Amino acid sequence: MAAYDSPLPGDAQEWIRQTTNLTGHLEAQLCPGGRSNLTYRVQDANGHAIIVRRPPQGMVLPTAHDMAREFRFLSALAPLGFPVPTPIAFCDDSSLLGAPFYLMSEAQGLILRNEESAQHLTVATRAAIGPNLIATLALLHSYDPAALGPAGGGDPREYLARQLNRWLRQVTKVTTFAHSVTETVTRVGDELLQQMPATTQIGIVHGDYRLDNVVVNPDGTVQAVLDWEIASIGDPLADIGIFGVYWMDSDDTRLNGINSATKLEGFASRAELYALYGELRRIDPARISYYQHFGSWKLACILIGVVERYRMGATGGDSSSVDDYPALIEELLGAAQLSR
Repeated sequence: MAAYDSPLPGDAQEWIRQTTNLTGHLEAQLCPGGRSNLTYRVQDANGHAIIVRRPPQGMVLPTAHDMAREFRFLSALAPLGFPVPTPIAFCDDSSLLGAPFYLMSEAQGLILRNEESAQHLTVATRAAIGPNLIATLALLHSYDPAALGPAGGGDPREYLARQLNRWLRQVTKVTTFAHSVTETVTRVGDELLQQMPATTQIGIVHGDYRLDNVVVNPDGTVQAVLDWEIASIGDPLADIGIFGVYWMDSDDTRLNGINSATKLEGFASRAELYALYGELRRIDPARISYYQHFGSWKLACILIGVVERYRMGATGGDSSSVDDYPALIEELLGAAQLSR
């Protein structure tokens, strides 16, 4: 973990102490991996720790970094036994950290970000991880969102169109990319809008469901699903589409820079996991193809925003590089084209 770039402000420390069982001086460390909403592990001298989630610094799409909404989804799902960190408290006082934030429990387990982090796992454990992730996703999509309460904003059947239009607007605001990049984003986004399928099911959409947004146990079961910052109510097939963008097969050379852990021996193939999702949700796996194109395009837009913030110096204390992202963005935009 990289050290937090400044001491946790005294007023924020006091609020956290009053809200949790933490005592005395609190140390905050930026958790690795997150390039959007920021996640900090806050620990006291006794070794007790909680997690703080707050929006990114710099250029922010307001509806994509709503801390109250993220906390609301966790609060709705935790009582059902769905694997999420336990939400502790939400703070809307922006004077403490410069933005609203919330506290949650620390999920103990493995976060597999690359091949190195998964090499020590047995082949049997690797084989269990993919099906367990898909079963967890299918469970999420089985819930009646109306009964849970968290609102995603707008008509759920217009989720895809709303996403496409929202990210198109966001990319027009960037200033550090060549015009040819934003022009490609617009062209591919327009194609996706024109060929957008009708939404036939409504469910909770995580928005960024992938291996390294999930804490797994040593046996390959799911301990907790993280990063609900762009969760909504809409077309649940968007989740399996973005999942497929990140999930790499053993012979996959597309999207260099995406999590390569799943290229190791034992991990199920993308096609096998699509088939399992189709079986569990009773849909034709062929329907997922459009959503994988959509997921590639959306991820390209997200990464453009990340690069823009980092180029502007708004890193939230993260010292890692995003120099490889522009090439990845170009590759994602190629994969997003429906003609491929």
